[in-house]
Amino acid sequence: MPQAAGRCLALWLLVAAGVTGAQDVTLRAAVDRSTIRENESFTYVLSVEGQVRDEPDVSLLATDFEILQRSRNTSIQMLGGRTSQITEWRYQLMPTGPGTFTLPPVEIAGALSNPVELQVLPALASDAPGDIFLEVEISPATAFVQSQVIYTQRLYRAVSTGRSSLTPPDVTGGESIVVPLGEDREYQTIRDDRTFIVLERRYAVFPQVAGELTIQPMVFEAVVITASGFSSLQRFRSEPVSLSVLPAVAPPPQLAGAAWLPAGGVTIEQRWSGDPEEFTAGIPQTRTLRVEVEGVLETQIPDLSLFETDSLQQYADQPELARDSSAEGTRAVRTERFAVIAQAPGALIIPAVELPWFNVDSREWEVARIEPRQVTVLPSREPGAEPAPPPVTADAPPAESGASGLRTWQGISAGLLAAWMLTLLGWRQSGRVKRAAALRKPVAEAPRVSERRLLRQLRAACNTNDAGLARRLLLAWGTARFGEEPKSLGALAAMLPADLAAAIGDLERSLYGPGSPAWDGSALKAALAQADAVNRSGTANAGERELLPLYR
Repeated sequence: MPQAAGRCLALWLLVAAGVTGAQDVTLRAAVDRSTIRENESFTYVLSVEGQVRDEPDVSLLATDFEILQRSRNTSIQMLGGRTSQITEWRYQLMPTGPGTFTLPPVEIAGALSNPVELQVLPALASDAPGDIFLEVEISPATAFVQSQVIYTQRLYRAVSTGRSSLTPPDVTGGESIVVPLGEDREYQTIRDDRTFIVLERRYAVFPQVAGELTIQPMVFEAVVITASGFSSLQRFRSEPVSLSVLPAVAPPPQLAGAAWLPAGGVTIEQRWSGDPEEFTAGIPQTRTLRVEVEGVLETQIPDLSLFETDSLQQYADQPELARDSSAEGTRAVRTERFAVIAQAPGALIIPAVELPWFNVDSREWEVARIEPRQVTVLPSREPGAEPAPPPVTADAPPAESGASGLRTWQGISAGLLAAWMLTLLGWRQSGRVKRAAALRKPVAEAPRVSERRLLRQLRAACNTNDAGLARRLLLAWGTARFGEEPKSLGALAAMLPADLAAAIGDLERSLYGPGSPAWDGSALKAALAQADAVNRSGTANAGERELLPLYR
């Protein structure tokens, strides 16, 4: 008996080994930069998920590129509770000439990688200014307020350095948000027959005000080690860069009230938890809407507006926000889920979903849209019961039984809906209590003195109708009041009572809205006085308010 069990175990292991060996591998190819100069190197990466013993055949790459270095790395990862082996080959390549190339697929263990497009530009004719120098570049040089600008830093070194530092972008002339894009890229280039190691960093800059902005020179400081062995601390500066920022473009009349969303592209996708073509009255389905926007921050994507009718109710859950960054820029994602409940059987139209946005490339307003859909709504019935019979005359006994079953199932559905609504109400009430508790939290004496001083200065700014000073003082007051700096006036307004939030919204529209009149500080001053009096009486509570878009 033990021998039979041993033979079974050995047979099982052989079968398992055969299955493992037969598993398909996933092979992906990528480059660290899709546009380079003919005298610059780049990194070509092959990544395999699965067990492989073979080495990739990259001989076809040698036709147009010189292979400078190659390396291999293997790691074990846990993906969704499943152990997976990841093998990565990295090749540093130097093009032999300019042109547009398609790196061909590479074969490993019967799998083919994807082709990769690469553009090689001619080498720059300018002379290298020294052993170490800096270059900066922005794209585009003229942008719209709150749109994405790619700022690239390049550090060229032909000598060794130590204890080095490189400053991040410093934008002056107006408020901007700066976001790093991906990891540093390092490659080789040739200038004046000399080989330089290039360190490239990219940032996404989002200017928040219109006008002329300046990105100050970046500074590289390092201990420079010469060929003779001497070393000294040296500092190098790049040139400043000017950036022209255009104001927001008002939406056309048919899109009146649309939030300002300057982007490179917008897509909307939807998923349903059940059959999207068939509903049952009173039974909710979960509708998931996923919005992807190129070239913005996740906080810029506005709420999705869904239309409700007497026969269709939709209840929103808390949205999920995310952001991906690459060398090409940012990609923001907003995911919203809705409980969709049909109220009565019959034919039903699920309205369209629309998100207006401004295309920064074509400079025109567009609309991302999910088309309306007609669905069939079935009558409610008890689980496991037969479908309801067709209508019969009033003297037929079965009608009473069918109506009773329908009423029973409608009662169950109503109970489930009530429980779901109570859960949603509890979640919202919990958030309201947390915000109110944050406002009631006592602060130290020193911050209170700072708040009073800021409020006095803020009232003075209101008296002189100085919108820019009022904005800066409001953000400073919000930092002292809540312990962390608000990201914007809209974020601060969301934490304050309705009257004060409305006054801040007027200030925000005066600062950023296209064609807005001069700001009158009397409304904000009155709202501040009322909120300050309520706070001193100990009855202040932050009103719950949605974050308004900057441009309407």
